[in-house]
Amino acid sequence: MARMEVISGIERRRRWSDEAKLRILAEADQPGVRIGDVARRHDIYPAQIRLWRQSFSCISAPATFLPVELIEEAGLAQARDTPPAPTVIEILLRNGRCLKVPADLELKMLASLITCVEAA
Repeated sequence: MARMEVISGIERRRRWSDEAKLRILAEADQPGVRIGDVARRHDIYPAQIRLWRQSFSCISAPATFLPVELIEEAGLAQARDTPPAPTVIEILLRNGRCLKVPADLELKMLASLITCVEAA
């Protein structure tokens, strides 16, 4: 007999706990397993598994910091009379996008840029 799920009330969407999502993702990541078969077993679309995989990818790969050493190159020491190139910093946003801005940018302008890029 096939399993049937009855959803009552106003809310029509199922809520999946993070543990259940991770369990389904682990099942779909097994060698030789097709995402469509796993999705069918759990009565969800294969695209849902792909979305969960994207959303949990940043959790499974934490940021790594490497030591940095600043050195002065010989060519830079001789070119003191030329104006220095502006320092650019890279900011990785929550939505995965990268924002490159000058290091001397005002904080108010930076906050506005980050808000706009995250909303896009």
